[in-house]
Amino acid sequence: MQRTALKAVLIIFALVALGFTTVVSQAADPLPSWNDGPAKQSIIAFVEKVTKPGSPDFVPVPERIATFDNDGTLWCEQPMPVQLYFALDRVKALAPQHPEWKTREPFASLLKGDFQKAMAGGDHALLEIVMATHAGMTTAEFEQIVKNWIATAKHPKTGQLYTDMVYQPMLEVLSYLRANGFKNYIVSGGGIEFMRPWAARVYGIPPEQVVGSSIKTKFDMRDGKPILVRLPEFNFNDDQGGKPVGINQHIGRRPIAAFGNSRGDKEMLEYTQAGGGARFELLVLHDDAAREYAYGPALGLPEPKLGAFPQALYDQAKQAGWTVVSMKNDWGLVFPFEPGTVTAIDILLEPDATMLRHAEAVNASHLKIFPQGFALDAAHRPHITLIQRFVRTADLDKVYAAAGKVLARANVTGIKLEAFKYYYVPSNDLGLSGIVARPTAELLKLQDDLVAAVAPFTVTSGTSAAFVTTSDDRVIDPFLIDYVSTFVPKNTAERFSPHVSTGLAPRTYLDKLLTEPFEPFTFSPAGAAVYQLGQFGTAAKKLREFDLRP
Repeated sequence: MQRTALKAVLIIFALVALGFTTVVSQAADPLPSWNDGPAKQSIIAFVEKVTKPGSPDFVPVPERIATFDNDGTLWCEQPMPVQLYFALDRVKALAPQHPEWKTREPFASLLKGDFQKAMAGGDHALLEIVMATHAGMTTAEFEQIVKNWIATAKHPKTGQLYTDMVYQPMLEVLSYLRANGFKNYIVSGGGIEFMRPWAARVYGIPPEQVVGSSIKTKFDMRDGKPILVRLPEFNFNDDQGGKPVGINQHIGRRPIAAFGNSRGDKEMLEYTQAGGGARFELLVLHDDAAREYAYGPALGLPEPKLGAFPQALYDQAKQAGWTVVSMKNDWGLVFPFEPGTVTAIDILLEPDATMLRHAEAVNASHLKIFPQGFALDAAHRPHITLIQRFVRTADLDKVYAAAGKVLARANVTGIKLEAFKYYYVPSNDLGLSGIVARPTAELLKLQDDLVAAVAPFTVTSGTSAAFVTTSDDRVIDPFLIDYVSTFVPKNTAERFSPHVSTGLAPRTYLDKLLTEPFEPFTFSPAGAAVYQLGQFGTAAKKLREFDLRP
């Protein structure tokens, strides 16, 4: 089963209470890591007007092209671009084969760790480094070298993987545009074959939607097999005026939205704005030395060696109506790994052996019919959600204490619940099934008491940082965020429908299952815990388990 299809089904299940048809608000914030202000609003306003049927600015889906610079726009480019660190490590790895590099510039300085002296030769020195480290192998061999390096290479300041040095707000923009029919492209001065091996995993942008600089390749036969060999000859520079050329060659459509951060992106934004109809241009200004780096030299910021945002570009942007983003003021969060100030929690009940036995039996039958589904295991542990809330991370210990007092007063393991039917939430040809229990007065009071106990520590909403995410899926669906924000008014009291999920299966199979007699059974909670929520609204990480023994 495709990951995107599974994700869609699971999100729908997370957002629909069993037995009800509650739909999340359409006002879900698509850019939760952005602070409210003109920059955020300009993005949303543009997307809304070009995607609304009947709007004078409506743009058909095939024409919704957005281009993004990479270095400094999607991920960190300081203290020097990531690809230069890759080249430096390649120089070190290849040095034993080139003893002459010990005395030959720019390699001698690179081997001594003196990057500034190595780059004193300017573009010529940079080109020499690239040719020595990026050529002389097949395209397949180079791809594997890049994959091996990017899997472990870390940023010198933060110690984080380079692929974790991505900007969370820009990941949300990519996701927001994609959800609204846009096709996103990387258009970068970086090497096209350096970016392609990992862009899909990190940004959700497939190799064919990556445009970049390149060296020449030639077709050859090796051991009777056709190959492409990378040559030490420069082919195309996808920077400054080269970006519109690359867009024309690789995409064949003028973008309606373009995102950059430096002088190297000016022509791409100019080319985008010159088209007819609604257009959008955005530049990221790095003015946050505390969370990332501050450099310009626009607005008097320090001038970097690479990736400069000059005052003339800033003035042009303001005059042309381009959006200039202040990293310091417009982004509530910069990197996905930053410790969140808010945590999305699920206070849940873990059912006893009776319910587990029934749920596991149903799950096993589902897997026989649909092996691509999921097993009830540590990642999908059966449970009954009582409440989901956003709480202040600093108050988690207080949340545990408050919830613990409520659970200690209640005879939780003595609550008797009746499971009385199967149910499933449909999504295309599949459904996510569950066993539904009747809410009792005791269970409703327990839920109400927990809501009241946790209320002093709650906040209205959160961002993706409040959830458990993975390196290949950093952005939490805005509708899930909205669902957690509105869980209490929409899924408690008379709207509460306690249930235990049992797995995925084809709808034809589930329709037949619903026609079969359901023999009611009684079960009780055996445990209670607080989990941090993850993708799809799953209970992803256990934060605290409560002892329910009398």
